[in-house]
Amino acid sequence: MKQSLLAILLVISVVGYTQTNIIPTPSFQNISKEKRVITGSVLTVEEGVLSQAELRFLQMILAADGLQLQTSQKDPDIRFSWRKHLLPEAYGIVIGEDIEIAFGSSTGAFYGMLSVLQMMEPKSGEMQFAKGIIEDAPAFQWRGLHLDVSRHFFTVTEVKEFLEFMALYKFNTFHWHLTDDQGWRIEIKQYPKLTEIGAFRDSTVIGHYRDTPRQYNHTRYGGFYTQEQVRDVVAFAKELHITVVPEIEMPGHSRAALAAYPELSCTGEQLGVPGLWGIFEDIYCANEASIQFLQNVLVEVLDMFPSEYIHIGGDEAPKTRWNESEVCQQVMRENGLKDAHELQSYFIKRMDTFLTERGRKLIGWDEILEGGLSPNSAVMSWRGEAGGIEAAKQKHNVVMSPTSYCYFDYYQSSHDSEPLAIGGYLPLEKVYEFNPIPKGLSKEEAKYILGGQANIWTEYIPTFEQVQYMAFPRALALIQGLWCQKKPDYATFLKAYLTYHEDFLKKMGVNRSMSIHIPRRTIKRTDNGVAYSWVGLDTQEVYKIQSSEEGVEGSTVELKGGEAIAFQKGRGDYDVALEYGQDEPIHFEVHRSDILGAAVEMISPPHRKYDHNGGLNLVDGIRGTIPWKGDQWLGFNKEEVTFVVALDSTAELKSYSIGFLQDNGSWIYLPEKVEVFVSEDKESWKSIHTHTMQTGTESINRETMTVYGKGKYVKFKIHPIEAIPEGSGGAGYIPWTFIDEIQIKIE
Repeated sequence: MKQSLLAILLVISVVGYTQTNIIPTPSFQNISKEKRVITGSVLTVEEGVLSQAELRFLQMILAADGLQLQTSQKDPDIRFSWRKHLLPEAYGIVIGEDIEIAFGSSTGAFYGMLSVLQMMEPKSGEMQFAKGIIEDAPAFQWRGLHLDVSRHFFTVTEVKEFLEFMALYKFNTFHWHLTDDQGWRIEIKQYPKLTEIGAFRDSTVIGHYRDTPRQYNHTRYGGFYTQEQVRDVVAFAKELHITVVPEIEMPGHSRAALAAYPELSCTGEQLGVPGLWGIFEDIYCANEASIQFLQNVLVEVLDMFPSEYIHIGGDEAPKTRWNESEVCQQVMRENGLKDAHELQSYFIKRMDTFLTERGRKLIGWDEILEGGLSPNSAVMSWRGEAGGIEAAKQKHNVVMSPTSYCYFDYYQSSHDSEPLAIGGYLPLEKVYEFNPIPKGLSKEEAKYILGGQANIWTEYIPTFEQVQYMAFPRALALIQGLWCQKKPDYATFLKAYLTYHEDFLKKMGVNRSMSIHIPRRTIKRTDNGVAYSWVGLDTQEVYKIQSSEEGVEGSTVELKGGEAIAFQKGRGDYDVALEYGQDEPIHFEVHRSDILGAAVEMISPPHRKYDHNGGLNLVDGIRGTIPWKGDQWLGFNKEEVTFVVALDSTAELKSYSIGFLQDNGSWIYLPEKVEVFVSEDKESWKSIHTHTMQTGTESINRETMTVYGKGKYVKFKIHPIEAIPEGSGGAGYIPWTFIDEIQIKIE
């Protein structure tokens, strides 16, 4: 076997790379068309290498095809050979007349078996394996998925099933979000009220956080895990080579704990466990009593979780109560702290010291950078890549989890059939772009990037079936970036997924999303408007398009994938229905205007996270909707947003409208004002209108403003409010400005 493994590099360099359907894609593989055939329905493996738990798990995979797994001392179908030079998670496979797996640890042996089973092609009465050689090892040591059980609770059985799904694709870190405002989920014997009171809420908001008026389900909701159950889950995960990292939120996201022990807050006021999502001003008071309480909690947590890292949250902690508290001000004076950010840093450093003294390491969300990073802590970067870059430059370990690639509570398509989600837009191909090492780091600094993970926040995910839907197949795209030394292109990945893994997930009972099968709309400018076309996975599929002007019966046309239907500039709205396959039609409206498809110069480019079609997005006839999805809106986080619309010719302007999104819980605010200018040459500009926005409760602001001016070019300057208000999520930061369709009425 050793000679075979050494021959891999030579074979690859001479013969070239051959793709298998294995996900995550192996580092090196050379596969032929020849097959190793095993007759019968029983696959035997060498006895004494795999544990009973591993064998049960592998048997579960084979059982989906009606096959069995047995161990054998004599002539097994699969043999193992230990190689001391292999890294702990590395493995090698040679399939010839025999099947042999080389490993350096039990993890490597297990991962090798997972890959061998993905290579298997079950036929009638036999199993076929393509002959060839594979050598593999992960690129990153932290390959994680996160599950929030505080907003919605999931049973031990469901958590174990989630761990099994992770193991199928070689994830090795489970981030268990156990406490938050809406529920405390872990038994702490010293503080029984945490689960007696903090684990249950009396109501839960119905619909979206932004809905007005809000409605509530007043059914008591909650649950928690006993310490015995927690230890059972941790042991189960270990059998699947997964480390469980617990998260105990502090100092913010603590309302459930404060409901149980109100004396730990700055006011002492008795507040219930909230049934509303969002950020709350009441957090742990930054005094010795709160610190001692949390350290006592951590003593019991450490006894349940042997993980190297303990997650302490540290995010979204408003400082309003601390700034008003004489107790907190006294702590600041005694410790020479200049503001509440340094007070939070002091708070976190106390936890860092506590964990370090017990041989553990602290990890927290990137807000723990504010006020100064504690000496031994690691950072989980979620608000983009900046926090991770800063921490790595300071020589601290980092786990990358930016919202733009790793938030699996975002929508994965813009189709109306998607279940309600928090917002955002994260399709499969966007996840596939994720690279844990951000640009701007030196080779030495990049060594501090441990890896990455995706987060599943469950405000809008009430069932385990929906957890699966939001996680898969996006988790497969994510693991490619965390495992592969050099991942193949997206088309190759998608082929492997559709050829093997989509059906495999179904056989394994995973409720995966089918969003990638919904045809994607492409919009292009034409000489006199826009043209829409659709392309699905089958480019030859025929779509039926029914388009009707409001109040006028329309006609139906048939288009092959990629063929277009055009809409011209003018006035009048159209209802459009797209029929494809056996699914429900896709319905949308086309809002025509005098600038439909006009050229738009984005002087202020949108953030790449929310840049879909650039300026064309503003004049494509498609208005942004609620719930909002990223492909309908352009998003900016700048102090000023400027763009120029080019008219066909000089014209008199009569009115305009711009759609703005307001979702303060997502840091999206209406701007302070809008200025409008006209020009003949884009050099000399004349101001024709200034509109001061009035904050209201509507999610979408789309006022039509009367204007008087003449020109060929129309410039819009949008001025956001200076900063998100104190006490709100993201306080002090420049808010997001989201814009959709612009309409201009001309003479």
